[in-house]
Amino acid sequence: MSTITITMLSGALENENADFMIRFAEAALDQGHGVNVFLYGNGCNMANKEVAWTGERGMNDALTAFMDGFRLADRLEALAAKGAVLHTCHTTEYGRGTEGCAYLDGVQRGNVGSSLTKFWMTSDVGFTLGG
Repeated sequence: MSTITITMLSGALENENADFMIRFAEAALDQGHGVNVFLYGNGCNMANKEVAWTGERGMNDALTAFMDGFRLADRLEALAAKGAVLHTCHTTEYGRGTEGCAYLDGVQRGNVGSSLTKFWMTSDVGFTLGG
């Protein structure tokens, strides 16, 4: 079987790329392929555990339900549990003020110089989503 590396540049709310990445990775894993995901740029924002908000949301129930559809944390953790390797870029986290925040289960701290380079060197297929 092949190993596929996906470099994810978009965050969950920017477009449908994050949802597509998860669906693609699930299908690849189900077929026995290896999957690496490198969360880079705004994609690194998906790496962190959610922080509970206790204040007023300022959104009605319909908007809240819509926005909840973009929460992908459980699905990313499920990917890792199925065998996907997920690394995030600490440099882009630093630039966004999220370096040091708790990661989702299965996400590891990484960087372009070693994590992403290793993914590319050990993959049969690689592509980038987002931008």
